[in-house]
Amino acid sequence: MKRSVSRALAVVLGGIMLFSGCGQSAGNKVTQSQTDSTVVQEESQTQTANVAEQDNVPVNEEGEPDSLGTYREPITLKIAQSVNPSDTFPEGQSAEDNAFFDWYRDNLNVNVEILWQAGSGSDYSEKLNLAIASGDLPDIFSASLAQVRMLSQADMIEDLTPYYEEFVNEVIRDRIDNTNGQAMNMVTFDGKMMAMPNVQPGMDSYSLLWIRQDWLDELGLEAPKTIEEIRTVAKAFVDNKMGGEGTIGLLSPTSGNALYSNFINSGITTGGLDGIFQANRAYPGYWLKDENGEVIYGSLTEETRSTLQVLSEMYKEGTLDPELGTRKDADEAWKSGKVGMMFAAWWLGYNVADAVAADPNAEWIAYPYPLTDDGKWAPHMQSVSNSFYVVRKGYEHPEVLILIQNWLYGTNLSAEFDQYGINPGYIPGRLVIGVNKPEVSDNELIREYLETGEIPEYNELEHSRGLIDMESAKEIKKEPYDDMGIETWNVSSEGNFGRIYSILIGGGAIDQGYDIGCEEVYSEFYGETENIQKKWSVLQKAEDETFLKIILGTEPIESFDTFVEDWYAQGGTEIIQEVSEMVK
Repeated sequence: MKRSVSRALAVVLGGIMLFSGCGQSAGNKVTQSQTDSTVVQEESQTQTANVAEQDNVPVNEEGEPDSLGTYREPITLKIAQSVNPSDTFPEGQSAEDNAFFDWYRDNLNVNVEILWQAGSGSDYSEKLNLAIASGDLPDIFSASLAQVRMLSQADMIEDLTPYYEEFVNEVIRDRIDNTNGQAMNMVTFDGKMMAMPNVQPGMDSYSLLWIRQDWLDELGLEAPKTIEEIRTVAKAFVDNKMGGEGTIGLLSPTSGNALYSNFINSGITTGGLDGIFQANRAYPGYWLKDENGEVIYGSLTEETRSTLQVLSEMYKEGTLDPELGTRKDADEAWKSGKVGMMFAAWWLGYNVADAVAADPNAEWIAYPYPLTDDGKWAPHMQSVSNSFYVVRKGYEHPEVLILIQNWLYGTNLSAEFDQYGINPGYIPGRLVIGVNKPEVSDNELIREYLETGEIPEYNELEHSRGLIDMESAKEIKKEPYDDMGIETWNVSSEGNFGRIYSILIGGGAIDQGYDIGCEEVYSEFYGETENIQKKWSVLQKAEDETFLKIILGTEPIESFDTFVEDWYAQGGTEIIQEVSEMVK
């Protein structure tokens, strides 16, 4: 169904430009009256019955509708594809013709066609904006939450409620339900499920302190557990020139990347300073509630102010990266052996082989530090969902989007696809629907196997790569298994080394944080309001510039107070009122 250019531009593009590259939101509240709720419920029940009566739906061998079924007759699925020119494919395959497409055709009776391609990130978003304006949409496609909201308002995408209720399997349902309703609330508009959300693995939220353990050992130092101890260790690294001239005590992010996560982009940035803020119970960029239950913006708190003062002192004394705000490439800095400490996610270990290639003694170990004054680990948590798939209005088989997720996460298909040697981003319609909080971590699973030599009982659907990981761990990790020194690893830039190192070192640090006492902090809201759409770019720019200048010492700490006053005057008051309404 095509829409006029004027309507699409007015209704859709007008509201998505600020957020076209992000996908975070909060739990959207259903605000319709009881009568409207009843109408929506009755419509959903009628639609569900109609779905079951359709002729060409996924069926099992007995011809009955099945959440892991195959279409009776071939269907065509037109997709939008995000491509990276640096990606490689096995001989004879390409982004347009590969083993993923073959599997869909041979096992689901789904013929995949590419309607259009674009580069990742902003290129894809811009191409999608043009497609929205023209009304020439793929059958299924990835969209930011702001785009989902506007497409829903323009009646350009399907209500997935009946298809979800009819076809979703229990694995997917459980993973979405285990987000305490947050994932489903994000894609529910006027009582209707307008998109399929991803579920981000909970472990992706944690900002860990990664340290050159070999430097600590050489200087006879312990891993720093507090902000003051981090300053002491960083000074020792710099003063002793552990990485040669220009040693960096604590790394900062690549210029242009955020100094800390926020409610719009809540993922972890390598070199971000989240850990310092968190240890001071400061959560800039997040929507919080004060002791009276009132919504406040975390960047305006006294805790944030005092943390900026600490960071300014660290910069002045040389323990914080001297290239803060201008660093060209944070990854290059730590891989080259110049960095002693940095904050990063658990998966930093995927790149440790590069650091070892530059310095065979480089031993990067992760810790859940620094801790708060009362000895707790208090990390901020990212949005449970940041990626969404929708179905074009009028497409004959909306259930195919649900079917794809069922196969990927209700079977061992993801593990099979891992063996294809193709970036999984090319799997048509794939969302990462992870386990927000597994009962047993990958780290615990692998360590038990290494210690006992026996495969423990585990949930294969929670740990789809469990057997592969355990078997490869035996080849990658040398004895003694409780010694994580770099000399006890078969380091390689190929194979499964990066994953196993990340799980045992990064994942191990997360488990250590749980043991210490983990107090997770979520933003009360991860989305956009009318005034956020209109005014946030100006407010964010002022925040970024003011905070950076305070840390660099080009403005005094008192400029924070002026920033707070201006923030309220330039639209912040209205935004807080809107967010307060959203989180009631």
